[in-house]
Amino acid sequence: MNTDFMERRRHIRVYFATMDEMGCEFSNGAGAVSLRAASVVDLSLGGLHLAVTGDSGYAAGDRITLFRLIHRTGPVSEEEIPMEIRWVFAPEDGNRIYMGCQFLELPEESRSGIANLISVKLLEASSARTGMTHR
Repeated sequence: MNTDFMERRRHIRVYFATMDEMGCEFSNGAGAVSLRAASVVDLSLGGLHLAVTGDSGYAAGDRITLFRLIHRTGPVSEEEIPMEIRWVFAPEDGNRIYMGCQFLELPEESRSGIANLISVKLLEASSARTGMTHR
């Protein structure tokens, strides 16, 4: 096992247990009319990892705009957030593609909503590890 690596992430990341726990809507550009839905696999203040049904020719370096970020408990962000696709993975089955996206600008209200969700998820994970329930 190779243990000689350095973590490059600058932000705490939380993961979602199911594909329907966290979702979003995005488009190929600012102010675009055609929105795509995606599941959010993980999230940090630096960006997110999306699972998108089908393939629309996305590539690393493309710019997309996040319009809505929705957790199962309610909206997290409803502001336009420009993002850059950092990587794309397309499994051979072709049903879904995965994209790592970096936030280029994060409005304060969205930053606050994401930070709050991350705190709640970390508290839930901590409570689960210690056998306590969060009320």
